[in-house]
Amino acid sequence: MNDVFSMSYLSFGNTSKYIEQVDKTKGNLNMVAPNYFELKPQGTLKITSQCDPVFIRHMHERGITVVPFLSNHWDRGLGRAALAERTLLAGQCADFIAMNDLDGVNIDLENVTDADREAYTDFVRQLRERIPAPKEVSVAVAANPNGWTKGWHGSYDYAELAKYADYLLIMAYDESYTGGPEGPVAGYRWVERAIHYALMKGVPPEKIVLGIPFYGRYWKIGQAVGGIGISNKRVDELIGQYGGTVIFDDTAKSPRAVMTISGGSIPAPVAGKVLTPGTYHIWYENNDSIRAKLSLRRQYNLKGIGSWSLGQENPSLWQSYRFWIQ
Repeated sequence: MNDVFSMSYLSFGNTSKYIEQVDKTKGNLNMVAPNYFELKPQGTLKITSQCDPVFIRHMHERGITVVPFLSNHWDRGLGRAALAERTLLAGQCADFIAMNDLDGVNIDLENVTDADREAYTDFVRQLRERIPAPKEVSVAVAANPNGWTKGWHGSYDYAELAKYADYLLIMAYDESYTGGPEGPVAGYRWVERAIHYALMKGVPPEKIVLGIPFYGRYWKIGQAVGGIGISNKRVDELIGQYGGTVIFDDTAKSPRAVMTISGGSIPAPVAGKVLTPGTYHIWYENNDSIRAKLSLRRQYNLKGIGSWSLGQENPSLWQSYRFWIQ
């Protein structure tokens, strides 16, 4: 087990799949955040079908804490409904955690705005009041390397959230995004600036967890909209199947694959889509780019590392992960 805090989100699968994904990490995680908590339309707690006491027991036997994440799946109306019902919702979360041997909650409400900033902070404050230590209350916050104060980025009052949360997980990914120009998902300097912003806002380094992506994005030449998500593991498989070249961008410290699928090739399914013939540019993460980002944890003496999401990585990562994170 690492001395440094290391967690990952679990979002795609069921209990048996989740246990398999955790075991592939070779003891490198000390917390997992499964997708057990969602929201009903009125903003109250909804427990997903994935929630399973068998999984919780298996993780505890491995010395791994289980901290479900509460998601609104980017639905602003749902996020605002939750904040409007925050007193009730905080109580529901606390009660369910206590009754089901869970180890806390990770709040992942996204795409509310600066208008919701105070309510968001107050929700986290109420959770901390209702959930006794040492159980965890943590918040996933948007990376904000540009210091934006409006819109989605403005909903997170880093300094105030850090007063109540055990840590803030900086979602240091989606520098490039669906519909945008091609580029790295988490370029090194962009990630470092996101850390600088949190520190500048007064968040202690021991309350910062750096979130890294286990996925990339692809752009097809000539196609109007690109930046579709693809797991790192699937990128490696496609390069093996179709060939192509991988260039490591020294500035972004990120790999970029160029791959051509010919007309007669076997179809390439990716997350419910099929890649049609053509040339693709794929920015993703490999062991070299992840190792570079893990060095930032050491450089800034951060609490630890989080990742979105388990099962999307190339399993070879875990062979050296313990050494890199330390």
